Amino acid sequence: MVRSRKPPAPETVVYRGEVWTDGGGYATVGLPAEACPLEPPVEYELQDLEPPSRARVTGELEDGRFTIHTDEPYVKVAWRLRGRRSAGHLPHPHQEEERT
Repeated sequence: MVRSRKPPAPETVVYRGEVWTDGGGYATVGLPAEACPLEPPVEYELQDLEPPSRARVTGELEDGRFTIHTDEPYVKVAWRLRGRRSAGHLPHPHQEEERT
């Protein structure tokens, strides 16, 4: 009898931080260099901290970066990115990821 092993499900990882938008209301968020590639779909959470505005993702995650835009310039935005680690990718030994 031959049994095939099912590959383990990719692990969910979360990255988070804060960024200020520029005079046009844009900011590009770069993940840490040791961040692992994520499989789609990727979930984004944005919260404008100060001053109040509406924040949204205007450029999807690509090459470890994504872009946000707010209705007002110079807004501090908290961001959270959640996704599944690409299959076969091992975490960096010093990588600090929130695992769920």
